[in-house]
Amino acid sequence: MHPSSTSSTVFITEGGVKKWHEGSIPKNTHRKGLLDGCDDWVVSADLPEWERHLDVIRKTALRPDIVIHSASTQQIIMVELTVPYESRMEEAHAFKEAKYLELTKELKKDGYEAKVMPVEIGARGFVGSSAYGLLSKLSIGGNKRTKALRLLAEGGRKV
Repeated sequence: MHPSSTSSTVFITEGGVKKWHEGSIPKNTHRKGLLDGCDDWVVSADLPEWERHLDVIRKTALRPDIVIHSASTQQIIMVELTVPYESRMEEAHAFKEAKYLELTKELKKDGYEAKVMPVEIGARGFVGSSAYGLLSKLSIGGNKRTKALRLLAEGGRKV
C-alpha cells in the first residue's frame, strides 16, 4: 500500500473531493449542530407578530421566548432569554433551566426530543457564554456569530 494513501483523509464536498493530511483536518469537519439532519425547521416566538408555538407547548402555562421545531425528527429546541444583572447570570441560567424542566420531561414523554437553552445577556450588555454556546450549537459561526453577539449585547443595554 502506498504511504500517502493512509496519510490523508478524503471528504466529498459540494465542490468535489478534498484531501487533507492526517492531523490537519479542519476542526469543524466532524462537528454536528442541533439543526443538522433535517430541513423542515420552523421558528416561532412569543411575540404577537410571529408564528404561534406548537400546540404541545401552548397547552401549558409556559411560553419560551423562541421555539425551533422539526416535525420530521420530532425535535424541539426552546430558547429562553433572560436579561439579569451581570452578577446574577449563573443564578438566572439555573432558574430558567429549572422552570422548563417539567415541560421538557412532558415533551419527551410525548415522543419529542426536547432541549431548553437559557441565554443570558447582562443588563449592561455583557453577553454570557450561554449565548455563544447557543450560536455554536446552531452552527452559527465566524462573522455571523460575531455580529449576532454584538446585536445581543446592544439589545441587552436597551432593555
